[in-house]
Parts: sequence; structure tokens; C-alpha cells
Amino acid sequence: MDIFEKYPNSIFLKRLPEDSDFFPLRGRIGELFRFLDGLEDPHFEQGLDQDPHARLWEMMLAKILKSEGYNPTSADDGPDFVIEKDGKRVFIEAHCPGPGKEGNPNSVPSIVYGAPIAQDVPVAQIVLRICNALDKKKLQYAKYLAQGIVSESDICIIAVNLSKIGRDCGSWPPVIMRATHGLGSPYVIFDRREGAVGEGIESCKSIPKVNGEEIDTSFFLSEDNSLISAVLFSGQSCLSFPFDLFGESTLIHNPKARVPLPLGFIKRIEDIWTICSHDSLQWRAYKINNVRPMVG
Repeated sequence: MDIFEKYPNSIFLKRLPEDSDFFPLRGRIGELFRFLDGLEDPHFEQGLDQDPHARLWEMMLAKILKSEGYNPTSADDGPDFVIEKDGKRVFIEAHCPGPGKEGNPNSVPSIVYGAPIAQDVPVAQIVLRICNALDKKKLQYAKYLAQGIVSESDICIIAVNLSKIGRDCGSWPPVIMRATHGLGSPYVIFDRREGAVGEGIESCKSIPKVNGEEIDTSFFLSEDNSLISAVLFSGQSCLSFPFDLFGESTLIHNPKARVPLPLGFIKRIEDIWTICSHDSLQWRAYKINNVRPMVG
């Protein structure tokens, strides 16, 4: 059903600009909703007005899953989506973190449009928001497990979208892997005579908040998070131009997952598979299509 007909009282939908050849936003949202139609919860219209980015992310996820041929279902209690894959249940819990409270030094500051000088990308604050999202959803999955909604034989995915923060910055290494694998900034080693002779990525296993509290940034290097099989990450916003849902999303596998997610679960999204050594701090992160490995 058409989203504008199904939810005619939504203030968010009413305020959308009319489509143009350059930016057919209403048509894009209508197309995305057709993948979700029938899976939304009873408070979907209210959610559109209160937190549109979160609802749009649910629509985007529905398109990702159905485009792969899956038949997701949803319920009022439990994760947002569940599908069957090779005899196993795969649960997907969606989250769209915000920048944090305005004025909080640990929050992501707003972009100053038209500023006379370049602005630093607040990578540390972005990573803190991602870490908070991962911890929040991990605890939610633990509750689902205790309630019997999910079992220890199920595959559990956290789907994180940064559209509400609006700063996926394209940094290297990716901000999501800074939160899951304790990565820091890239570096280059120079020789006085030969120029650049080496490169790598710093280790950054935690980020300090302003009050001195250290926030762990190695979510997938801990046995404590083995319930989570993977993180589906996207910095893409449905409200942006251009819009590349699959090309700008990444699926990061947890090497310590008690139930691993099969490789190629979503064929149109890049997989990153991490291989860790249990007796050393060395690890490697491989992109499946034989793209360059990252070493930490």
C-alpha cells in the first residue's frame, strides 16, 4: 500500500517536498515502504513523526532483506525482523543512534554550515555513539534470550545506521571498525633517505569520556559479546542525495560469535570477516573479495 495513503496524518510525510527530477524523495520513500508494508508495528505513524530516521532505517532494512529473496517477519515483542536461513533463525535488531544531548562534550557536535574554515570530523564522539548503540542492543538481545524469544542457537545481528548523526565521514579505518576492533588512526613510517617505508593502523582499545571513564572499543574482540553474530552498518540516509543503500553498507562478522553468520548472507553488501589470534594481540580483517587486509 502507498505510505502516503496508509498514513495520511503523518506530519513528517506531509512536510516532505514535492518530487523533482533531481531529487524524487517522496517517490524514494514510497518505494522503500513497499518492502516494509505489513511488517511495521502499530505505532509506526507516530514513530515517523518522532524519529523518522529510525523508521526509514527499518524500511531500508526491509528492502535489503527482501531484495536478497528473504521473507522477513516481525512481531510486537522481540527484534525488528526474523528470517530463516539454512535451517536457522536470523534475528535483526535495528538501531539509529543520535548525536547525543546538545552541549554534552561527549556528544557529536552539529555541523556548522557555511563556516569560514574547515571543521574537524569528531571521530571519537562518533565512535562513542556507536559503542553506546552496540552495548544497548547487546543488552536487549540478552533480555530476549532470558525471555526465550531468541535462543543460543539463533543468529543475532545488530543493524546500525548513522543517518541521524549525519557524519559517516568516510574515514579510514571505518568508524564502525574503530568501535568493534579497537582501531585508531592510520600512520605512515618514513625513512630519512627512502621516504615512506611502512604503514599501519594504531591500536585504540578504548576512548576516554570527558569525565575520565574509558569506553571499550573492541566489541568483537571480547568473548562477552559472542551472542552477537554480526553488525550490519550503514551511514546512508534516505534523505540524502545520492542514495546508495547497498554500496554504502557493510556487514562485519564477529569472529568470536557462538553462532557465526554465513558468508554471503547479503550478496550485494560487502562482507568483512575478521580472524583473531587468541594468544596474541595481532589480528587481520579481510574484505571478502580479496581487497586489502587491515592489520592491528
